Amino acid sequence: MPAINMDKDGGVYVTENKSCAMDTSKCIRKVANLERLFLWSPECTVSMITRIKGDMSEERLRRAIFEVSQIHPLVGAKIVFDNDYNAWFSNDDVPEPNLKIVSRFSDKQWFEELQKEIKTPFNLEEGPMIKFILIYSENISDLVVMCNHSICDGMSLANLVRDLFNCYTNPEQEIKVIYPPNIMDLLPIDGFSLTSILFKLIVYRADKKWKKSPYYFNQSDCNAIQTEFWKKKQIGKVLLELEPHETKYLSKQCKENGVTIGSAITAAFIAAHEDIMGPFEKSKKQVSIPFDLRRHAKTPMEDVFCFCVGASRFSFKYNSKKSFWKNALDLHKEIHKRVVKLDTNGLKLPDYDPTLLDAVSCFGLFKDTLPNAYTKTETLKKFSQDTKNVAFSFAEIYDSKVPGTIPSNLGKLSIPGNYGDLQIDRMIFLPSIGDSVPLTIGGISIGDRSVFSLNYTELKGENNSVTIEKIQIRNRALEYLGFPGKVSEKAI
Repeated sequence: MPAINMDKDGGVYVTENKSCAMDTSKCIRKVANLERLFLWSPECTVSMITRIKGDMSEERLRRAIFEVSQIHPLVGAKIVFDNDYNAWFSNDDVPEPNLKIVSRFSDKQWFEELQKEIKTPFNLEEGPMIKFILIYSENISDLVVMCNHSICDGMSLANLVRDLFNCYTNPEQEIKVIYPPNIMDLLPIDGFSLTSILFKLIVYRADKKWKKSPYYFNQSDCNAIQTEFWKKKQIGKVLLELEPHETKYLSKQCKENGVTIGSAITAAFIAAHEDIMGPFEKSKKQVSIPFDLRRHAKTPMEDVFCFCVGASRFSFKYNSKKSFWKNALDLHKEIHKRVVKLDTNGLKLPDYDPTLLDAVSCFGLFKDTLPNAYTKTETLKKFSQDTKNVAFSFAEIYDSKVPGTIPSNLGKLSIPGNYGDLQIDRMIFLPSIGDSVPLTIGGISIGDRSVFSLNYTELKGENNSVTIEKIQIRNRALEYLGFPGKVSEKAI
């Protein structure tokens, strides 16, 4: 097999056939191809913000973070690569998860800290792949948890917060390790079909072309891409928050119209987007609905901390000739039908060479938009000059297939709101962003307080034009949902 070599800049390249052995016995498990899609990209950080009433102890919180990392191995994981450049999750010689503490002086400070921290990439090969920030005051604090998407999803973060507070209030409890399964073992198996045969043929041909000119990317390449990405851009968040009485009102309206709150919110944002921005492009008239495989798996499973999401993708067009609630019902029926069947076509991923997935999902996507990044390491230089490499054509296809709407609604959490002297006031879920996705929505509810977020990036120095558009979309969605009095010019 080709030997993997590192140059003076940290780039990785290939030379003559050699082999080396790596002991994987200390590894948790191999990284699945689906998880690997989210490994390197600057767009793949997911976050949970929890507002806490009460005086939180730094010492007890640090101990709780350590204990929860013992319960969930991926909280304290890093990435190691074997001699075939397969990625593995490992707990061997990984520093404890870091807790950053800052004094709290405003309700929006969590977003400012998020803006700072997202610019610093996770060191995947040293770990851990998670960050904790406590924005502290004696009466109220905000706990921010940021995570690489390859090791978690939204429900993982919600369960992690619950387990963290359980460890905080019950430090003597027994530690039970919950090992993360391979998500590919949870997805339905495709039957024999012409489509599956064609997929295998496509994979075979793509891998064959890739292996003629492969590239092996590492942390230095990741740092180059992420540094240039965040040099030009900043994240944006616009929130739609409902107080308990407003959530109850919306729930009543939804029940009367035969839909869920998630379906109504998604329909409202789609309708609002079309009102403000015009109709979606043809390729973007697609909705991808993530759903929690823990809840829908045929065999009961524990609350594992890992990427454990199914997703169905389908065409949906808002029909302005119908009422809003009729559109919401049409969308709800489509979602329900596919989740019941565990339709995961939105995440179907043929068994490509994982190093090709690295190139397609990250390093092949930014060649034209971040040219300076490709001058930073020898691997990126050589890769960008190899313009006929199959990875670039696949990256274009990959980008064009991204749906127009991705609503990640965790729903109403069945976790306690009180932990000793502490009370969870609200939670905010921020899914990963994608420049090519017009509507990325995160949703979560606890104690009948619901928060939905619009998540995006915008170029620096453009007078927040994208944020202004997102605020208009949020406001229009509020009107569809029956809350015209909540319209505001504020993003958060």
